[in-house]
Amino acid sequence: MRELGWQPDQGYDPHQGALIGIVVPELDNPVFPLLASAIEVQLAKHGLTAVVGTSTRQGTAELGYIDVLLRKGVSGLALVSGRHANPHADHGFYRLLHERGIPMVLVSGRVEGLAVPTVATDEALGARIAVAHLRELGHRRIGLAGGQGYLRPSINRLEGYRRAMRELLGEEAPADWYAESSYSIAGVAQAAREAGRPVPGDLSVVGYDDCYLAAHSNPPLTTVRQPIQEMAAAVAEALWRQLEGHGGQVRDYLFSPELVARESTGRLRHG
Repeated sequence: MRELGWQPDQGYDPHQGALIGIVVPELDNPVFPLLASAIEVQLAKHGLTAVVGTSTRQGTAELGYIDVLLRKGVSGLALVSGRHANPHADHGFYRLLHERGIPMVLVSGRVEGLAVPTVATDEALGARIAVAHLRELGHRRIGLAGGQGYLRPSINRLEGYRRAMRELLGEEAPADWYAESSYSIAGVAQAAREAGRPVPGDLSVVGYDDCYLAAHSNPPLTTVRQPIQEMAAAVAEALWRQLEGHGGQVRDYLFSPELVARESTGRLRHG
């Protein structure tokens, strides 16, 4: 530094270039790499650098990634749909992180009683939006293929679906109109085609997340879109505020989804 004549910038920020760990549960679901990429871009606007890890059942688990990232000196964590998405899981590790003063943001879940920022989509509203759209098209037999039932987003969507069925159709949804499945772009539309049920026509299908494949599926998929860019900006802002030492009330960011209508939904050909 002496040989090069380097002098520190008077406006030097000690957090400039700080490393932030982003941990997502998988890359098979396109929404997770999309969100991780968006968070990375938003962090860069604050001068922060991101490193992304994927926790899977076959590979390194979430807590393992967190441990490695902390050993490598990350300054903060953005945790997406990890154990905090399961209200029945052991959340003790998150509490230890908080006690150690590690800046973090929990995405699509929370830990009750833990004062850290959370970022989520209103999943119950998303389910209601889907039911309302199908009801407007004349559908009354509306089912839900939800995600894993122990995950908080799945719980919220199921509650929103059931409430919307009562309020918009005036009846309880039968238990066999709900099926638990994994989060995947494959499924209902393909099964309907194999069964000889045209989509739309005999059956309308509404997806969730509006990943980049939705517009190119067959038929193009009507979907409930999460505001990925706004969520990513909230994650970056919340982490930056923690790094800067801003106190005050911890904020929970809850974003409203929107419907993107495409060709997989339409009016029934039969009553």
